[in-house]
Amino acid sequence: MLIERPEDMSPDGRLALFRDSDGDIHVRVIPPTERTDDYAPSIEFVTHCQRSPRTVEALQALMEAMRLDNEERPLPGMLTLE
Repeated sequence: MLIERPEDMSPDGRLALFRDSDGDIHVRVIPPTERTDDYAPSIEFVTHCQRSPRTVEALQALMEAMRLDNEERPLPGMLTLE
């Protein structure tokens, strides 16, 4: 699943979360267009590792919240791919 939700403070900055085939969750901040040369940080949390169980649970809840926001309150630049 890939989900992107636009931020509230610029017209095109986005937060992206991706769950890969192993269930790991990748988090990426996509900067606004005027800052395309900026580094877009990305991190990964693995679901089979017990190092961050609460963080993984929170990220899964965030993915669901973003999915519902995209469904119920669509914005330009949003994306939900299951």
